[in-house]
Amino acid sequence: MSDSAVLANRRAYLTIFSRPSGLLSHLVRVVVREKNLANVNIEFLRPGDENEDLVHLKVDTASELPVLIDRQLVLTDVRTILEYIDERFPHPPLMPIDPAERAAARQAIEEIRGEFYKMADIIENGSAAKVRAARKSLISGLTGLATSMGRRKYFLGSEISLVDCAMAPVLWRLGALGVKMPGSAENLNEYAQRLFARPAFKASLTEIEEGLRV
Repeated sequence: MSDSAVLANRRAYLTIFSRPSGLLSHLVRVVVREKNLANVNIEFLRPGDENEDLVHLKVDTASELPVLIDRQLVLTDVRTILEYIDERFPHPPLMPIDPAERAAARQAIEEIRGEFYKMADIIENGSAAKVRAARKSLISGLTGLATSMGRRKYFLGSEISLVDCAMAPVLWRLGALGVKMPGSAENLNEYAQRLFARPAFKASLTEIEEGLRV
């Protein structure tokens, strides 16, 4: 019997291994809560922690979190995890039906991760000079986003999507990152408050993440 088959016999529910903080782990938890999934087990691992199942599967917990396990399926790519959850549990849908709109949503998520998440990581871990440059870049990028969004309720329109789930964790951390948005980005602040007020977002927060809002 394969390693994944052995694990499938031991786990009755879909399991997600998550950091108590960290943008990617938070993003996946936001999606889980938006789906209102009862039969999902979220297990938290701090840096340096090991899990017997993940060691057995040769998953590097130092870098490959979050991880999703659903019976014999093991996913470590965040984009794949997000789309698997959305397709495995289709209600409520978090991706558009139209293929062009779905492609645009995928691209937006990758841009958010490639720009905003990257700058947040540099602010948390980089040298003083890199931190200053990253803050400036993050403010510039978010200000541009505020302009392009206008007064839309959510990123793609009137309904929440995976793109909004990706935006919420970084917007939540702006104060902790030392980022203060200009008055011209008022609509982005209003958008952020709409996301934070959602019961699913509140339920996604760990105790550590609750303390990040300053």
